[in-house]
Amino acid sequence: MEYTKAFQLISGKVEEELAKQGYKKQKVSDESGNDLVSLFTSDNVAYSVVYISDKQQMVLRQAAMTDEGPDNDWKTLATWLYDDETASQKDAESIANDFIEGVSGTVAIKRAKQVQKKKKKSDDGTADPKFLAKRFVSYFPELRDEIKNEEDCYYPFRGATFAKEHIAPRVAEFLKRSSAKETEKFANVFNVQYGNGDRDTRSIITIVILNSLDDSEYLKLAEYFNEDLAPAAKAARKFKGKEVKPEKPKKPRKSIGSTLLNQK
Repeated sequence: MEYTKAFQLISGKVEEELAKQGYKKQKVSDESGNDLVSLFTSDNVAYSVVYISDKQQMVLRQAAMTDEGPDNDWKTLATWLYDDETASQKDAESIANDFIEGVSGTVAIKRAKQVQKKKKKSDDGTADPKFLAKRFVSYFPELRDEIKNEEDCYYPFRGATFAKEHIAPRVAEFLKRSSAKETEKFANVFNVQYGNGDRDTRSIITIVILNSLDDSEYLKLAEYFNEDLAPAAKAARKFKGKEVKPEKPKKPRKSIGSTLLNQK
């Protein structure tokens, strides 16, 4: 049985099972070109069925969901060799049955609950400035190489400097041309990352990025801020254009509480 037909059979049966649990199939394309991918998501968990062409493997994977999609920390649940020159429909159905077992039953439910707990724990205000920078790659793909260059040339990651030089100018340009619907979606990135971010990340969002915007750009975006970010952004706006004195460093190490505006 040809592998594309086998993949459709397997993916279809997994979709049918997951639909009973409230999962939805998402449109997805694979960058490698030859591989086949199906993605199914709930509020907390994502499952993916993949055919890896160069290895001739059918794979079932699971990951936690974030507000922007799967966290890409995929865990392989099952792997089957599928050579369409020798495999039959019966083989494809056996793989489908194994995958269905992997996404249903008490073991799968227990695993999904564990993923949900992990997601909540990671969202507890611990996302660092590098994580924030990566959230903008979907809007500004060129940031991917710039983040890598920053990682290669500097340690630790200069979150405030990077945001000021690479993110803030692009945010302003985006807001000059974005529609209301695009702006609302874009604002949600700030809402989510402010809620999930550590202290440095929150300061970068308010003091560095938002305060780099002129009034028209800021007001266009601020219209969609949530109840957490709105008051913080408004308070930070009072410091726009003002010099903020850094804390005096403690010897022999500099205080990590030094102002983000003066981070080099």
